[in-house]
Formats: sequence, structure tokens, C-alpha cells
Amino acid sequence: MPTYKLERGSCQWGFQESRAKIEIFAGSYGNGKSTGIIVKCLKLAQLYPGSLGLMARSSYPKLNDTLRRDFLRWCPKKWIKRRPTKDDNSCYLTNGSVIHFRYVAQRGKTTEDGSTTSNLLSASYDWIAVDQIEDPEIQHKDFLDLIGRLRGSTPFREVDGMSDDDILSWPASGPRLFLIGCNPTRNWFYREIVAPWLLWRDRKIFTDKLLVDEETKAPIIELFESDVYANKANLPPDYISTMESSYKGQMYDRYVLGKWAAYEGLVHPDFDTAKHTLTRQDVMDYLGECRERHVKIRALEGYDFGNTAPSVYLLSFVDDVGRVIVCDGFYEPNFNYDLQPQRIFEIRMRYMGFMEFEDDIIADPAIFRKQVVAKRQTGVSVAQLFRELNLPMRAGMSDVGAGIAKVNAYLADKVGARHLLTGEASGPMLYVVDDLSWFENEITNYYWKKNPFGEQIDEPQEHNDHAMTGMKYMLSYLPEPSQIIVPADQLPPDWMYWQEMDRDDYMAAINNRYQ
Repeated sequence: MPTYKLERGSCQWGFQESRAKIEIFAGSYGNGKSTGIIVKCLKLAQLYPGSLGLMARSSYPKLNDTLRRDFLRWCPKKWIKRRPTKDDNSCYLTNGSVIHFRYVAQRGKTTEDGSTTSNLLSASYDWIAVDQIEDPEIQHKDFLDLIGRLRGSTPFREVDGMSDDDILSWPASGPRLFLIGCNPTRNWFYREIVAPWLLWRDRKIFTDKLLVDEETKAPIIELFESDVYANKANLPPDYISTMESSYKGQMYDRYVLGKWAAYEGLVHPDFDTAKHTLTRQDVMDYLGECRERHVKIRALEGYDFGNTAPSVYLLSFVDDVGRVIVCDGFYEPNFNYDLQPQRIFEIRMRYMGFMEFEDDIIADPAIFRKQVVAKRQTGVSVAQLFRELNLPMRAGMSDVGAGIAKVNAYLADKVGARHLLTGEASGPMLYVVDDLSWFENEITNYYWKKNPFGEQIDEPQEHNDHAMTGMKYMLSYLPEPSQIIVPADQLPPDWMYWQEMDRDDYMAAINNRYQ
């Protein structure tokens, strides 16, 4: 049996000691997450004799070639009563515990609601482990299906040498733990599971997506992250040096350092959920503060039209520092043009008294020449149709490259523009309310195209880009952030740049400024 060296206080150690219902081990290649999951599964099988566990991957080949093979390497031979076979892909242990090896991919025909039948049927498990949950075959529905199968109640049995504290830390019946391994990703797993937890950990912001205990409201998730260097003791001598030679730039950040934000080819790589998103309460509080300071807040609106593709409307406002805060909007496919003005008016009404709607909506230049064929009208531009419905529009700038560059400039930190929440001396010039999930879904999955050789070209993808297109139009006539002069009373004091004051004292000074 191989040995797994653990350093007390390390990420690997923390994962083994965790008792959270959902435990995520993430990070770089070679950081020990797969081995850590296997070691913990063996411990669960030992502490809950007669338990039923599931070890899964996205597909059958990946399951048998990696997870099952490594489990059998780590499991003591004297523990095994019967090894997996072609007809029964399960491992039976001498203490009565059974481990099912299954793949998670959905099977069967897609139903009308877009769902499919789970490959796991209706089994009940005491614990579940899924490695590489970021694999594209695994979807959010699979995650929810697996959560629903954690209903085992096998009793705990202590092992010789356990301390009283350790004994008390384990549930008396059925651990019902969900162990997950993954590399940094920006798919559904990051958006739905990881990002809400990071917001809670880093900024103590609770969102509707954060998985919490219904009674205590405490998160039921723990995330453990590490780079490859943290697992150096368990790796061959040349493994790390080979990775350092092979991976460069964002690939190095993602696969060697294990950073969530490192994604090769993203059009807007600086977007960070923790930095650029605000809760709706944050936005309304800030609008109220601006009103109390008698700041004239003007609305800024962007629009991208779609027939079968989604139509997107973005409502933002610009504060007295020049920051843009996207606070509302819609993203809907097959949305009749004659129904959209009413929706826009309804959204505007929510902010009456907080901002002024004096400018035309900035829209796709194509709608000023595009022809519409409908039962009631033919040969009329979309812009004219909206004007007749009392919703005047203005053509945005059509240069895609320049539009992307401006968005990235607004996402970058600007010295002197303090962060709206943390009060840090440098903050972005663009924020987004966090309940516009479609906006975050797009910006974190908006990539440059690649040529047949896999090389990036200076042209963004042309699908799932409607919100990004609307945002480029919306910023068309704003100045570059470098041209914006921050008012003197908004600038942090000089000593802040040298960090001569405690952060809490500085935040208190900021809060007192407008009292």
C-alpha cells in the first residue's frame, strides 16, 4: 500500500479533518486531490462498517482507468473481500462496506423539460465521492441528483486509537458526506457552487445560491485549495520541474498554482465575482447614499436585439466618480419586440427617484437598418418600431475590438476610485448586481476564437455573447477610465497609499464622511 504524507495545517490535512457535508478539494494538477479523496473514502468505509459508498467519474473509461484503479492500489489487500468484476463494478470489504464504482453521465432520451434519467437510478448512499466534477459530461442536475441519494444511516463504529474529540466529530449514523475533486473551472460548478461560497468566505456575503443548513444558516460547504508545491512530498522529483517548463502564463496560474481566475482565452479575464459583483441591497444602499449627497445620478442603458436569439436590455447608472453599476435588465429569447418596451418601462419604474432617464438607449447599430417581417409591419427598422412605442434609441459604436478594450479598461482597477464595498484605494470602474446570473454566465464563458491550429485570434466567439454585446454598446460614449478625474473629496487620503492607518479605522472614516 502506498504512503500519503500529510503536513499538519496543510490543505491536504484540512480536507481529511473536515466534517462539512460537501467537501471540495480543488487546485492544480498533482496537488493530491484524487489521492486525498480515496484516502478519506477508505476512512469512511472503515468507520462505518456495512456502509454503502459511491465513487464516480463522468464516464466509464475515466472511472475504471483512474479512480477505480487508484482506489484498488490504496486499499489494503486484507480489507478486500471481493474485487470489482465486469458484471458487478463494486468492491466488497471484509467489514461489510461496499463501494460502487459508477459513471455519472445521464442516459436515455431528453424529456420535454430538458431533463434526462440518471445513470445512478435510485440507490441510497452513506457517502459519495466524485472526482473531476468539472468534466463537461457532468451537469448541475447530476450534482442535485447525487445530493438526493445521500440518505444512508449506517451507524458509526470507533477504531482503536481514536481520541474522544475525533470520535465525537463523526455523525452517529450515516456520515452522508459528499466529497468532490476538481481543477479550477468556470462552468456551472464554479457559478452555482464555488463562487457563492467564495463570496461568503471572502466578503461574508450570503446569496441565494449559497448552500446552507436550513436551521443554523451556516454553509454546508468547505473548499480546500492548493497548488502543486503543497504536495511536493508525494510527487516524483522531476514532476514539478516538468510542469514549470511546460506551462506558461495563464496555464501556469491554473494548472500549477491552481488559481480559479486563470483562464486562457477569456475575452474579459479580469472579471472577478468577488470584486465586481454587488448584492441588490448594496446597490440600493449606494443609490440612497448618492441621493443623500445630492449627487445627480444618470441612467445608462444598453440594448441588443434578437429574434430567436435573446434580446438583452441592461440598465446601469454612473456615479460622481464615473463608476458604472449594472443594476437591472432582462435576457430573453423569442421576446416579441412590441412587448419589450413595457418591460423596460417597468424596470425603469423601480429606480424612479434614484436616477434620471434623460438619454436614449444605446443599441446595436444594425437595428437602425435591419428589416422586420411580421404580420403587422414589414420593411421597418427595429429602431423605428421602438421609437413609435416611445422608446428612442441611439446607435452604439460598432468597432468590436475597441468595445472589448473599453470594457476591460472599466473592469481594471483605477487608482483613486475606492472599491465600493471594501474601501480599498484602487477599485474597478464597473460593477454588476449579483442576481443577473445571465450576465455572469456570459462574461465567465466569453472566449476568443481559435484557428484550426488551436491558436487564439483577435475575434470573440459569436454565440452566447448577447449580454457582452449589449455592454459594449452601453459604454460606447463614456470616456476611457484613464481620462476620468476623480473628485478630490472622493480620493483616499495620501497616507492610505502607504497603509499608515488600520483598515477598520479607515472604513470608519469613510462611513463618517457622509454623516
